[in-house]
Amino acid sequence: MQKIIFLVSFFALGFGAMAQDPVEIMDKGLVESDTVPPEIELRKEYDPKRASTLSAMFPGLGQIYNDSWWKAPIIYVGMGTAIYFVHDNNEKRKDYTRWAEELIEKQKNGETISENKLRVFRSNADYWRKNRDLVFLTTLAIYGLNIIEASIDAHLKGFNVNDNLANFKPKVGVINNGSPYLGVGVTIPIRSR
Repeated sequence: MQKIIFLVSFFALGFGAMAQDPVEIMDKGLVESDTVPPEIELRKEYDPKRASTLSAMFPGLGQIYNDSWWKAPIIYVGMGTAIYFVHDNNEKRKDYTRWAEELIEKQKNGETISENKLRVFRSNADYWRKNRDLVFLTTLAIYGLNIIEASIDAHLKGFNVNDNLANFKPKVGVINNGSPYLGVGVTIPIRSR
């Protein structure tokens, strides 16, 4: 019963708030607005914390949030390739371990086995285990870099990188010993906002 009363009152208050006329609200002075000067460029704000949280929840989602859509498939391919090689190396390790166990079983049953073959099987099983562990660490590194990249990209989205940022002009001159030189001069305007 309490849930029903809560839902009815919630909807009644919600629809009552939506029923007000925006012009009526402005006439009352509840909403103030200023015009934006034309020289100010409006940009989308990116939150680095949100970008890194989204990338931690699902790799590539922070890049999509930052409007860097093209980076998400690269992350998916990298993670998918690494996961494939973890699985592949683990299967090879299992095969060599099973073959070594079969040789040990034959030896227990009284059959003569090649000690060299057993040593090779154990060595190969150890080799594929090390490879699997290394690729697993690579997968974790790709995951971590995905989070870091999303945060850095969100931080850098707010910087001004338009064409008027720096002026490049060719420089031609003569050095003290009389030989000519050709170079590039860079002018970077530094001003406060």
